[in-house]
Amino acid sequence: MNKSDLLDELRLEVGRAYDYAVSQQDFIGKVGQAIFDGTKRILTIVIYRVDCQKVKPLHFYGNSFVLGGDGHFGDGALNICLANRSVILRQDNKQTLHIPICDDGKIRYIFSLKISAAYYTVTEQDLLFLEELSRFVEVKRKLL
Repeated sequence: MNKSDLLDELRLEVGRAYDYAVSQQDFIGKVGQAIFDGTKRILTIVIYRVDCQKVKPLHFYGNSFVLGGDGHFGDGALNICLANRSVILRQDNKQTLHIPICDDGKIRYIFSLKISAAYYTVTEQDLLFLEELSRFVEVKRKLL
């Protein structure tokens, strides 16, 4: 499957996540699950809840070995997300994407996706998709 088809399929699955969600937290979890399943489970997703500048894991999908350390979200990464934009960090063959989900100008959730460049190379097209995803989740979660 080419990248455009994959991203279109993910858009469809994320839309379905909203259709079947019963609460905001359920919706956030279903979005993570849709992305994890839609990418054939080749990545690790951690969804963090941000409350009063404290970041706590809420949902986890994937391989815990790729997290390293204790799997917590660091202050440096939180400061990067405060720019209110998706961010990609690359180190060796590892790619980490942080997607902040905001409400009233404050970060409420952060989707952290980790994937090896050996399996998938993140491009500008992916970053545009992540911006769409962020806006969709921000709008739809308010309706639940």
